[in-house]
Amino acid sequence: MNLIEVLVYLDDITVFGKTLEEHEQRLEKVLKRLHEEGLKLSLEKCQFCLPSVTYLGHVVSAEGVSTDPRKLEAVASWPRPRNVTELRAFLGFCSYYRRFVGGFAKIAQPLNKLLQKENTEEGCKASDRNPSAPGPRKVRESIQGEWTSQCEGAFLKLKESLTQAPVLAYADPHKPYELHVDASREGLGGVLYQEYGGLLRPVAYVSRSLTPSEKNYPTHKLEFLALKWAVVDKLKDYLYGAEFVIKTDNNPLTYVLTTAKPDATGHRWLAALSGFRFSLKYRPGVNNRDADALSRRPYYDGMEYPPAVRLYLTPSLVLPSPTTEWHGTRRLERLG
Repeated sequence: MNLIEVLVYLDDITVFGKTLEEHEQRLEKVLKRLHEEGLKLSLEKCQFCLPSVTYLGHVVSAEGVSTDPRKLEAVASWPRPRNVTELRAFLGFCSYYRRFVGGFAKIAQPLNKLLQKENTEEGCKASDRNPSAPGPRKVRESIQGEWTSQCEGAFLKLKESLTQAPVLAYADPHKPYELHVDASREGLGGVLYQEYGGLLRPVAYVSRSLTPSEKNYPTHKLEFLALKWAVVDKLKDYLYGAEFVIKTDNNPLTYVLTTAKPDATGHRWLAALSGFRFSLKYRPGVNNRDADALSRRPYYDGMEYPPAVRLYLTPSLVLPSPTTEWHGTRRLERLG
């Protein structure tokens, strides 16, 4: 439609506005365009002037974006997977809402390991792994014998985290961003925030597990990877062209970005970061618990995990810490 005030996905049309008057003006504009194109609407399927709408499995309102409670009813009652096919279905459904779950990759790690066995000698025969082998690919009939307490804890934790998922704030390009990043031997994590009403609210959660080669990285390189991955690979649409602050609990990372001589990989990462403008602040791990939780915290049976909604109810901490500012080149300046 070439209209910025409307979202269209297949036959779903959503018109939005900041006020009722603006909404009515935009709605009239959209209806006029539909009439010009000879398109008709079913009145029984239309809803007008709603404070919130359910769109593509999400509830969109003035407060932000949240998960659809009706969809999550299926998660709450999801039975324990009995085979790889059922496990894939569960993880696939949960992955659609992973942006709402801090540390999703870390929580799901025991379950993903079961899927990885599908491509190993332990999981199936060589003929089953080879796509060119004659006959249909064989799926392990049961994973119940491999279902450990860690798998059960991960399964229950994913269900709990999704049913208690926070309301994500809308990204405002006119407000500064604050990115918390962290890395551990098992994964990378980050939380993107913006301040609303004096409180930091999450805009997006990102996390992933490490590859086998990445697990051999030294600590400072892992932290550097977490920073580069979060900024360049996952959150570029939010951060490119904006000024933002990155907080990390790894002090040597400041050294890496200022005086260390990087290898070829480091040069590539520096080049990728050169298009962004940000300040880097060291923050002790005790005050960087949100990003720590995405990469460090173990999720086993019997462990408590605070609901993610608490993350945006805690006021931002102002820490007297050194700051390094990135100016799009390898030159960095200390801020007093």
